[in-house]
Amino acid sequence: MTTNPPRRQFTRLRRQLTDGERRQYARMASLYLVKLQQRLPPRARIGLYYDGFGELPTQPLLDWCQRSGYRAYLPVVGSLGRDNKGDDDKRLRFVPIYHSKLINVPTYIHRLGMPQNRHRHLLWATELNVIICPLVAVDKQGNRMGMGGGFYDTTLGRSYQSGASRPLKIGWCYDFQVVDKLERQPWDVPLDGLITPSGLMWFKPTHIDESELETSSADTVDTYLKSLGNDNKREKLYYSQEQSFDSDELSSVINEARLNELLAQSDAFLASLSGEIEDFEDDNKDP
Repeated sequence: MTTNPPRRQFTRLRRQLTDGERRQYARMASLYLVKLQQRLPPRARIGLYYDGFGELPTQPLLDWCQRSGYRAYLPVVGSLGRDNKGDDDKRLRFVPIYHSKLINVPTYIHRLGMPQNRHRHLLWATELNVIICPLVAVDKQGNRMGMGGGFYDTTLGRSYQSGASRPLKIGWCYDFQVVDKLERQPWDVPLDGLITPSGLMWFKPTHIDESELETSSADTVDTYLKSLGNDNKREKLYYSQEQSFDSDELSSVINEARLNELLAQSDAFLASLSGEIEDFEDDNKDP
């Protein structure tokens, strides 16, 4: 029988990270958003969340949405009133983000502790193309451990059981939050995919068209890297990360002109040394 590890084990590790470490891990994870982008229509609607509890920062997700022409949304708890027990209705709805920085979004603190936006233009989860789901831990089959409130499972349960293709349920977390196996309850809604600083993993490959798996992502990677700045910065960023692309894709991404320039400089440098090496050998010959 599988026993889930305590939530505090993961939340403690999250809070031990510095702000700089969190931002760096989020930048690494954001490189894999181009592979998620292959499955999205133009002007897709993306549900995000505030990273107020040490989670992998979600600002890079908002940046990606704005660069890609997607509309980003934040979850709202309790917009449907309360149930017969006096508790908030657990079905989430989503409000659009009108700011470029999450920190600038006007919020109030919900009684459960999370910041959230005021209610206006609310959408149901099924009106979104993707929901980026917060999590405490996730296993290699896509089973997700949340904070225990059941908001996302309740919100997504009906569409999942009906086999609806949207919204895609994508996890966004640190690598240390991924475990081999979690105990799954009948009401738990598994993720479709997971993005970490190490890459993107699909849990339901049968739901993905085989042609999409074979489509090269090199062009979209290059477009994304171009948005980051000059060629030197692009090269430094690209080669500092482990990318799960094959050799053909890499050959499309590499700046061939720049590579030839570097090789020519290397050849010229070696040629300039050849005379010095010959002189050194002559000086060391036996008299």
